Amino acid sequence: MIMMCYVARIFGILLFLACGPCVMAGNPVIPGNLESYSTIHSIGFEWDITGDDNHNATCSLQYKVAGAATYISFKSMYRVDFEGYNMLAGSILFLDPGTTYDVRLTMVDPDGGNSTQNIQVTTRAVPRMPTNGQTYHVISGNGGGTGSAADPFQGVDAAEAFVVAGDVCLLHAGNYGNTVRFNTGGTENNPIVWKAAGDGDPVFEGVRVEASYVWFEGIRVIDQQYGMRTSPPAPKDIVVTRCNFYNNHYGIYLNDGGEGWYIADNVIVGDNIPKTSNFSGEGIELWYTDGHTVAHNTISRVADGISYPGKNVDMFGNDIFDTSDDGIEFDYGHANNRAWGNRITNLFNNGISFQPMNGAPYYVLFNQVSVLNGQSVLKLRTRSDRALIAHNTFIINSGPMASGSEFLNNFEIKNNLWISIQDRYAWENGATTSSNWKTDFDYDGFDWGNYTYAFKWSNVRLNTIADFTAQTGQEVHGIEIDYDVCFEHLNYTSSGNAVDSFHIEYNTLVPNCDAVDAGIVITGINENHMGSHPDLGAYEVGKSLPMYGVRSTCTNISVNTWMGPAVGFWHADATNWSLGHIPTSCDQVVIGTGNHIQVASGETAEGYSIDIATGATFETQGDATIILIAGTLP
Repeated sequence: MIMMCYVARIFGILLFLACGPCVMAGNPVIPGNLESYSTIHSIGFEWDITGDDNHNATCSLQYKVAGAATYISFKSMYRVDFEGYNMLAGSILFLDPGTTYDVRLTMVDPDGGNSTQNIQVTTRAVPRMPTNGQTYHVISGNGGGTGSAADPFQGVDAAEAFVVAGDVCLLHAGNYGNTVRFNTGGTENNPIVWKAAGDGDPVFEGVRVEASYVWFEGIRVIDQQYGMRTSPPAPKDIVVTRCNFYNNHYGIYLNDGGEGWYIADNVIVGDNIPKTSNFSGEGIELWYTDGHTVAHNTISRVADGISYPGKNVDMFGNDIFDTSDDGIEFDYGHANNRAWGNRITNLFNNGISFQPMNGAPYYVLFNQVSVLNGQSVLKLRTRSDRALIAHNTFIINSGPMASGSEFLNNFEIKNNLWISIQDRYAWENGATTSSNWKTDFDYDGFDWGNYTYAFKWSNVRLNTIADFTAQTGQEVHGIEIDYDVCFEHLNYTSSGNAVDSFHIEYNTLVPNCDAVDAGIVITGINENHMGSHPDLGAYEVGKSLPMYGVRSTCTNISVNTWMGPAVGFWHADATNWSLGHIPTSCDQVVIGTGNHIQVASGETAEGYSIDIATGATFETQGDATIILIAGTLP
């Protein structure tokens, strides 16, 4: 009896020791609150959890248009254990606007706690101008008028005394004065619209947005420290489209908050001199606010092109160039910020900044980034967490990742090109570091020129990609490429051994480059590739090229006279054109005597009426497409 009791006690103790730590560690996942939100083209999710201390829980994403029969898979969400967040989070991108989707989220943990959620989420619609309100006419002035064409309101204040939700105010040419305040708002489906009448620029020396549901189209804001600012209470659902911001230190600045803005097809030319100005003065400063779409803007001569998204912000199709600091600045952002399909050229500091991250994940996809004599294509200084860095073409004068590379260890990095024009490490990391449960690097292409070492990692110099793989276990399928033979177009003006200026063009690959068909499929991201596998970098050989910057409408006919240097490129700084913007289709373009304008290969100039004066030349390069409505080519 004593022996039996002793054995029973030992068995009980062993059972406690075996099972007790499993419970204490909290490895089974326990699902909590699921939050979802959307933009025009994306849906984001944050699914809070407890447990899963070993970080092996996953969550797959499937979606379909509501009522459709078949689900489509998208890349799985990311496990986030960072800065107080304990969750699975992620996005579905490239969705249709104004569409309701059925989404299935399936959480799986080998340690237990599996869960499935089926929800419906509707993407935001592209803003539509109201059609049921009144149309009023407005001129500059200090009061009076009835708003008719014959007796327009004199000044914005006079109009705001009458307008209601759904009304359209046509702003006629003139200077409307200093810091005009818009404090009458519309409703969600019926904004109040302030639109250029079409007889010349309505000019504002500063704009303050103090109400929600207001639409600005075609205005010109000039010569201010802050071009457009906000005032409490944090105006939401503002549309800023086809406007021109010229010679302002900050173009658009959401200093007092805002949510759900649509900022698209604007030209923003700041007051910075890229080579010599400091790091202040942004093109679009979102100031940690949420839910915006920032698309197809042409931004130059600022410090940072687009800065400080809060969470759930989409930035795509923007053409950002000639900046004194960074192209896109994610700094201090939270979950589900996304930058895809942007062209970012001639940056004097860094390409895309993550300094620091306050949440995760971020998505950085299909961007072309060309940095001059600054620091790195990605700015990493302090804390970082989950991000998908995929299909980007990263080019820099010397060393794509010159500092902060240890923070890459928290990223998933796939199918990118990392190009150093001068002979230098592809990635340089002098800090002691090692891979972790988040690290996932593979299928990238690198060019370090004739430098002795491909990488400096954890302060160890490594001659080849194979050496990097041996040390880290990463980039098993990474390849070396030679930019001199791989790119159809990678042109720059040099000053000594340094790149003085990259040409604003498409850095496309030749079909026989080793980077073609060298990538891996990423679910929902690149399955529409042309060859046997996806190509590396921002462009797929054989696919049509994306449009960057302001999109054409063919509705406003205007004359754009070349005012830039005698020898220039079509997509040069917007200040080179008389109207302060790069001409859009259906405009008339005048190229004066003594000028030589070149349309770079891969660009398209369709539907222009082009007048080429005697003594001027207009040259096409490679496969540039020129379709003329009027005029003749020399």
